[in-house]
Amino acid sequence: MNLNRFLSYLLFPGITIHEIAHIVACLVLGVRIRKIKIISFDEGYVVHDDSRSYKNIIIAIIPFFFNILISIVCIFLIRMDINLILKILLVWIAISSLFFSVPSKQDAKNVFKSIKKSYTRSQPIWMWLIKIVLLPLTIVVLIISWLFKILDHSFIFRIILVGFWVYLLIII
Repeated sequence: MNLNRFLSYLLFPGITIHEIAHIVACLVLGVRIRKIKIISFDEGYVVHDDSRSYKNIIIAIIPFFFNILISIVCIFLIRMDINLILKILLVWIAISSLFFSVPSKQDAKNVFKSIKKSYTRSQPIWMWLIKIVLLPLTIVVLIISWLFKILDHSFIFRIILVGFWVYLLIII
């Protein structure tokens, strides 16, 4: 068994939280969910209807922010006066949530596909003007998605991310 698979088994709550983020985004944005697998030791998924480009992009990248938010909540709960077993459970959830905060390769592909679709449709001139104004933001999203696509299975990147957040949230 390779290290990534072992850590997926060990930190499986992060996979569940990652997929819950996709579900929450779909529900908030009104996108119909077709198929779900959230309890998994190696991979989960949320299959949803194709929607407007901006909705697909939000659904794809929301786990990055959602998982970090869950970790922050866990850190604040750990600082409260609670028993040791609950503190250990919260640390496990916080670390697993951070470990799987990086959107998957499929999430990155969905972002690329949505942006491409958005810029190839025939649209009124005013929509093209809005897209030209938003082009720098689009480029940033593409770069971040490309990094997520590369770093999806990078053990070192995930450890650095977890270490960085542990340093920021616990030590400081």
